[in-house]
Amino acid sequence: MKKALHNLKTYTAALLCASCALLGSTQAAAQDYPKDKPISLIVPYPAGGPSDASARIFSEAISEYLKHNVVVENIGGATGAIAARRMLSDAADGYTFFHGSPNELILPTLTNKAVTFQPEDFELVQAITTATIVVLTRAGLEVNNLDDLIRLAKNKDGAPLTYGSVGNGSLYHLLTERIKKDTGINVEHVPYRGSAPALTDLAGGQIDFAVLAFQTSMLGLQDQGRLKILSTLGSVAPEPLKDIPKIQDSELLKDFDYGIRGGYFVKAGTPEEVKKVLRAAVGYALEKPDVRERLEIEGRIVYNPMSAEENEALWNNEISSLRELVDVVGFEPI
Repeated sequence: MKKALHNLKTYTAALLCASCALLGSTQAAAQDYPKDKPISLIVPYPAGGPSDASARIFSEAISEYLKHNVVVENIGGATGAIAARRMLSDAADGYTFFHGSPNELILPTLTNKAVTFQPEDFELVQAITTATIVVLTRAGLEVNNLDDLIRLAKNKDGAPLTYGSVGNGSLYHLLTERIKKDTGINVEHVPYRGSAPALTDLAGGQIDFAVLAFQTSMLGLQDQGRLKILSTLGSVAPEPLKDIPKIQDSELLKDFDYGIRGGYFVKAGTPEEVKKVLRAAVGYALEKPDVRERLEIEGRIVYNPMSAEENEALWNNEISSLRELVDVVGFEPI
């Protein structure tokens, strides 16, 4: 009996020593962060879209704070799920982090049977902005506001109106399906691999309308007579959209208020010290007047830095609200 107890104590002590050694090495690695290799900032869409523009604004300031090279890596497709899987394939060490939103990290888990990751596999280090979602139409479509579009799509004989989004199961897709459910419009979805190709086809007249995150290039395309911006889908809009009707101006669509929150994410299990460094770096960027100005020009509503607890609460709320949206729409995973 004494020998068994002695062996148990010896084993326990060895296990504790091993755990302490592992913790010590993890803490040492976190204290050295960032060190040798560059940091990869994954953007889940092709270059040229609003996410890419925002990430490149942030990457400069983050690199400046860290005094370390930050490389933007664009990985489009599957509404961000391909980029998310790429992120999860790397170590949880902070050398890969993700410029994204619930559109890539929550919705694919609810709408795509092939997606095996979960929202809980990611941790929100710092929320950064809310992007304004807008409804746009091709220039030749005979509508002047959102209610006109709803009436046309509802009463149209023959082929339905076609609309573009950044992909099947994206927030933009689900919001349009929510409008369809609420109003009875007759529309057909055309998925794209990002905002840039959807916007190109809309301006070229290949689709009738689109629901996308606002970017300033849309104003230029409208001025050139290549498309029309009908409405925001949120009740609060940034300065560049001050003259565009808001969703509350609609008579046919009530109790509808959506934007898309962006932030910086790491793989779950990333050391706390590393997350603190990254949170501080993103917070530094958020407090730079030139960064805020450039983001606001791009039509973003910019946040102030948040605590770890505030970011966690925000992320959990996003998970709950989007699960509810999917249920309301009745979207079946594909």
